[in-house]
Amino acid sequence: MYVNVDIELDDILTELTSREKQQLADDLYEDGYCPSQVDQDSINEKYSDFDKQVQKLIGNSWRLTKEDEETILKITNKLI
Repeated sequence: MYVNVDIELDDILTELTSREKQQLADDLYEDGYCPSQVDQDSINEKYSDFDKQVQKLIGNSWRLTKEDEETILKITNKLI
């Protein structure tokens, strides 16, 4: 037997908890889906000035001196 049910995606999403929405986003990302656009303003509101500055390091190690890179690695290794 085959049943066809028409459900709006918005109806499902509004019922999910924040944790369930995050899990859904993580699962989609792992499956290769990426956002076409990220609202930088909403992201930046969530992070401190320190976090925003540290994010600039991602993908930019090639711009640092070896000494700068070693210093950063020493600091991050203290946190683990």
